Amino acid sequence: MKHMLFTAAALLAVTPAAQAQLQDRFEVISARTSLPSPIRNSKTIAEARQSPELLISQKRYLEAITQYRLRVDETKQQNDIAGLESACTGLYRAQSLSLSKKPSEAEFSACPAPLVARLFGGVDREPMYLSYPVLEPSTGWLNTADPGTTYRVVVNFDISENGKARNFEFPVAEGYYLQMPVILALKNTRFLPALKDGQPVASQGNRIEVTFCLERGEHCESTQ
Repeated sequence: MKHMLFTAAALLAVTPAAQAQLQDRFEVISARTSLPSPIRNSKTIAEARQSPELLISQKRYLEAITQYRLRVDETKQQNDIAGLESACTGLYRAQSLSLSKKPSEAEFSACPAPLVARLFGGVDREPMYLSYPVLEPSTGWLNTADPGTTYRVVVNFDISENGKARNFEFPVAEGYYLQMPVILALKNTRFLPALKDGQPVASQGNRIEVTFCLERGEHCESTQ
């Protein structure tokens, strides 16, 4: 599983797991602020070029679409199959989240055929992320957590046929205040629902593990 380390209010980039259900791991360091400002200048434009996910997190979907299109062309020319799949998936997600530009299968002719079939419902699929969870611990936790100490939260949940997270269960929750930000983050996340015989279906057994650590004058060790 790909290991990530981000600030509490930052976009949590995730690679969907290969298992039958979504099983992802995040790590959050909570002593920082919020998402970068969408103010445009040469620096932010350069950062956006490197990270269209930043644009998606700021709901600048049309700009993200443009950047992912460039990535599709670049990775295709470089014969970078993994990069091409990532760029095609990002393009689909950005278009799905946009109100003005919806995915068109014809635009994905450069993308691997099995991926296109999965995205556009040509085959059965497991649920996928459209947007990613943004986890922000509460003030109560920030005031009571021991700096440098990790707090583990594991949540099992269902994804409805409409792509909404529901039915949350916490087999592990170290920290009284940490269940609610996980629930809120997942409720605000948009999923591409599972598909069976051409129809969206609910999926059970999805799982996310989050490790919270307050970095306030204390170093938070990365856990693999």
